[in-house]
Amino acid sequence: MKQAFDAPASSGSIDHMIIRNFEYLLALARERHFARAAAVCHVSQPTLSGGIKQLEEDMDVLIVKRGRSFEGFTAEGERVLALAQQMMDDCLRLKQELRGFREQGMQGPFRIGVLPTTEPLGSILSVPFAEQAPQLELSIRTATAPELLNLLRADELDIAITYTDDNVGDGLATHLLYREQLYYFTAHPEPLPARISWEEIAARPLCLLTSGYPQAAMKHLAHAPKVLYTNSPVVLGAHVRSGAWSTVLPQSLASALGASAKLLAVPLRKSAAAQANVGFVTARLAPLPTPLHAFMELAHSPAIVAQVREMLEAHSTYLVGNTGR
Repeated sequence: MKQAFDAPASSGSIDHMIIRNFEYLLALARERHFARAAAVCHVSQPTLSGGIKQLEEDMDVLIVKRGRSFEGFTAEGERVLALAQQMMDDCLRLKQELRGFREQGMQGPFRIGVLPTTEPLGSILSVPFAEQAPQLELSIRTATAPELLNLLRADELDIAITYTDDNVGDGLATHLLYREQLYYFTAHPEPLPARISWEEIAARPLCLLTSGYPQAAMKHLAHAPKVLYTNSPVVLGAHVRSGAWSTVLPQSLASALGASAKLLAVPLRKSAAAQANVGFVTARLAPLPTPLHAFMELAHSPAIVAQVREMLEAHSTYLVGNTGR
C-alpha cells in the first residue's frame, strides 16, 4: 500500500555543518585534547579533526597548532575561536527567543473537526498534542465533509481531518497524510469473490456511516436500494456483526466493527472510487499559526506514523483467505 507521509527534511545542510564544526572547535578549546573533545561531542576523533580541518580550508587559515598533540591555537585561530563563541551564543539566544514565541503562541482554543471515518486519526493526534501543548484548549467535533469545510470558512474550526480527494474550493488548503483502500465487510454466510464490484455491493443490504465516504464512492453507494445510515460506529458494528447487513469502510476503521469470528473483509475491484486520500484541510494561511504548524508537524513524527500504519493494517485480520484467523 502506498503511503503519502512526507519524508523528514535532511539535516545535512551546509549551514548545519558549519555550526557543527564550530562546536568541535569550541570543545577542543575547552578540553585542550582532541580525543576528549571528540568524546564530549559524541563523535570519533577523525570526525572532529576533519571538521576543524574543513573550517581551516573554508577560511584559508591555519587555526590549530599541530604537533604530536594539541599545542594551542594560532593568532588567526584565536580570532576564529572568538567568532565561533559569539555565533554559538547568538544561536542559543535565538533558540530561547523562538521558544518563548512558540510557547506564547500555543495558547487559547484549538478546534479540530473530523468525519465519522477519521475519528480514530483524530484521537491518535489529539492525545499527544494535548501533552505537547498543555495550555491549548483542545476541542474535537464530528461533522459531515461539507459542514467541516463551511466551519473552516466561518473560522469556527482551525483544522479538519477529512478526505482530500474532494474539491474544497477557494480559500482552503489541503495537506495529504496517507492513502487507504475501501473494503467490503460482511458477516453473512455467503461465498465471496477475491474482489467485489460496486454493483455487487449495491445489491446487498447495507449499513453505512453518514458522510463516511469520498464523493466518488458515494456516487456508487447511492444506487443501493436498501441502506441504513448511522453516524455511530457502534451501531454500524452491531448491524454488520448480525449478518443481516454489510458495509463499506476505509481500512483504517476496521477495528470499529468489533471482534467477530464471522466477519470478513473483501477488497474492492481497483478503481479511483475504491481508495481515499486522507489529510488536513485548513484555511489558506501564510505563515501557518504556531499551533497549526505544530499539529501538522506532529502527524509526521515517527511515533504517530507507526500508530497510523498499525491502524491501516487492522483490516488484515478479516481478509478473505487469511489463514492466520
